[in-house]
Amino acid sequence: MTRGGPRRPPSVVPWAGGLAVVAVGLAVAVPVLAVLRYAVVPDGSVSADAFSRMLGNGRTWRLVAATVAQAAASTALTLAVGVPVAWVLARTRFPGRRLVRTVALVPFVLPSVVVGAAIAAVLGPSGVVDLRGTWFAVLAAHLCFNLAVVVLVVGAAVAALPAGPELAARTLGASPGAAVRRVVLPALLPAVAGAAVVVFLFCLTSFGVLVVLGGGSVSTLEVEIWVRATQQFDLPGAAVLAALQVLAVVAALGLHGRVTRAGRGGGRRASAARRPATPSGRRQWSAVGAAVLAVAVVSGVPLAALVERSLREPGGGRGVANWSSLGSVTSGTGLAVRPLDAVAVSLVSAGLAALVAVLVAVPAAAAAARRPGGPADRTLLVPLGVSATTVGLGLVLAVGRPPVDLRRAWWLVPAAQALVAVPLVVRAVTPALRSLPGAALDAAAVLGAGPRRRWWAVELPMVRGAVAAGAALALVACLGEFGATVFLARSDRPTVPVAIERLLGRPGAAGFGQAMALSCVLVLVCGLVLAVVDRLGERVSGDGVRLGR
Repeated sequence: MTRGGPRRPPSVVPWAGGLAVVAVGLAVAVPVLAVLRYAVVPDGSVSADAFSRMLGNGRTWRLVAATVAQAAASTALTLAVGVPVAWVLARTRFPGRRLVRTVALVPFVLPSVVVGAAIAAVLGPSGVVDLRGTWFAVLAAHLCFNLAVVVLVVGAAVAALPAGPELAARTLGASPGAAVRRVVLPALLPAVAGAAVVVFLFCLTSFGVLVVLGGGSVSTLEVEIWVRATQQFDLPGAAVLAALQVLAVVAALGLHGRVTRAGRGGGRRASAARRPATPSGRRQWSAVGAAVLAVAVVSGVPLAALVERSLREPGGGRGVANWSSLGSVTSGTGLAVRPLDAVAVSLVSAGLAALVAVLVAVPAAAAAARRPGGPADRTLLVPLGVSATTVGLGLVLAVGRPPVDLRRAWWLVPAAQALVAVPLVVRAVTPALRSLPGAALDAAAVLGAGPRRRWWAVELPMVRGAVAAGAALALVACLGEFGATVFLARSDRPTVPVAIERLLGRPGAAGFGQAMALSCVLVLVCGLVLAVVDRLGERVSGDGVRLGR
């Protein structure tokens, strides 16, 4: 029993939710199976040549080692910086705290290629020091991008910690430091481990950051798949590497599930959690200053440098030449259209993809809410773990063979983007569906509303805010999707992330400046989308529930 009556599963037509879950599963299975099939049957007959050629190549295993090592190093660095920042933001209240938290979270909602461009503005050819083509630049970008994960996950755990056990330890004579080490940190370990697995998974499949900052000198499995498929035209070799990456991702997801189950089993709820308090003493204010400085350097400086570099003109000085040239420059960029036209392409494609994602994800979330942790819930998590490059390459292989060749079909890019966005909408909507009050559903049933009527008139209006938030996340994710889009986007219809990558690959300072300007445009577009949808979500979530005709 819950307050207001027993919680019931969402009353959306069951077959709609089941059909949505099956559709998501098939949409993931098609590209993954196409990759695996092409690795085994590259030319219509079963052959192990691709496997023997790639698995017997020392470079393949060096790439595997480099991919895992950089993901582990990025995770360790992000935890080292993020856990203290999360602690300070959750335990203390100081002027500007909300602004600091916002700055720390902003890079996570930006496309990875934009985060890479921002780091390139600081550590690139026109930055303080040129570290492009080094692992240090890649680690810095991963820290900037993933800091929000640790701040959100660990910060929520810190905020939920009960004050009682720590106060009891202090009462028994433990010093503040000893109480934290012996009582608080063990309670936080599940949250820290969970955040670590998520960050590791993101870094393991990182693509845009490596393409922008790698400079051809550093590479991972993800980048090598792209290079072999689009530049060396070695599709069997790319398929074998994608199969290896799928195995690595499955292992990481298995670890994530294990950590999540362990965390749920060991968690305890208390009646009183510690509220943020104003710092007192030099030590606490020093901790606040260190956290603010860390966020400013990790997240604030790259974003500020992005704007500053966009105003640097090729001949020296400051101006808007990079911005004004976005409407006309195409020569030497590998683009068949003007860079600014890519904004319109991105908005149309992302808008369509987000719409499809919401239409699929909402009934799918209702199916997942019926059995938390059940088959539907687990199936809807799969797209989060499948590499975007595997999805893109798999779609090319699945639809690019006779008798049907759909590689130039306009809907491929929105389809791939929608697949990436569906889990985000599901994660936003499912908790809201699970928390629907039973009293409202019982009242609707007493008034004669059937399951379908209850869904449209009662339940859906009550979760409009969550749907709006999921739609915003989906739209932003689709605007910045790069890993799958780079395989599927036509040369005459590039999206903004693809255009940024092409501009960064152009020789000279002009291409770099234009890439910075276009990155700023994408940041502004993403920010505007989030602001508009957030305002819309507040408006619709305040509407009353009506049972009339």
